[in-house]
Amino acid sequence: MNKHFSSPSARALSNIPNTITVSRIVIAAIFPFCPESLHFALILTGLATEFLDGFLARLFNWTSYLGQVLDPIADKLFVLSVSLTWVWLGKLTVLQWLLLGLRDFGVLFIFLTLLLLGKVRSVKSVKARFPSKLTTAFQYLVFIMVLFGNLEYLTPLAIVTAAIGLAATLQYIYLLRNV
Repeated sequence: MNKHFSSPSARALSNIPNTITVSRIVIAAIFPFCPESLHFALILTGLATEFLDGFLARLFNWTSYLGQVLDPIADKLFVLSVSLTWVWLGKLTVLQWLLLGLRDFGVLFIFLTLLLLGKVRSVKSVKARFPSKLTTAFQYLVFIMVLFGNLEYLTPLAIVTAAIGLAATLQYIYLLRNV
């Protein structure tokens, strides 16, 4: 959690990671309405925010509960926005979209299950583990392949992303088994 900051300016600085995360949500919201000529810059910016928010939070001990909740939401909204836009534009097939989003669909299923069981509030936070981070990296790799028109290995890469995403989902289920 955030340390107690002695000055308003120190408190303001501690909000930088969350502001960066919110910028990824804004990018996700505008992506479908932007011309394709901006897609590369928006994805590059999304990738930068993916790295920077957590890096700065850990480096300067600016971590917060809000950041822990907001970051994975921003990640999923960004991937959803880009991938659905590209399904609409014919750059991804529905199957590729489903494969890319397997981990995210799994997390949504876990959340809905916890909600139905009335146990959402008992989960403080679940930090992203390696399989989940690797899934995100592969999702961005797919985005980069689409941007550069390298579509030959897109479906196999989407399958690998789905397999890693399934491992991440199963790990989350294991971590939350006693909730």
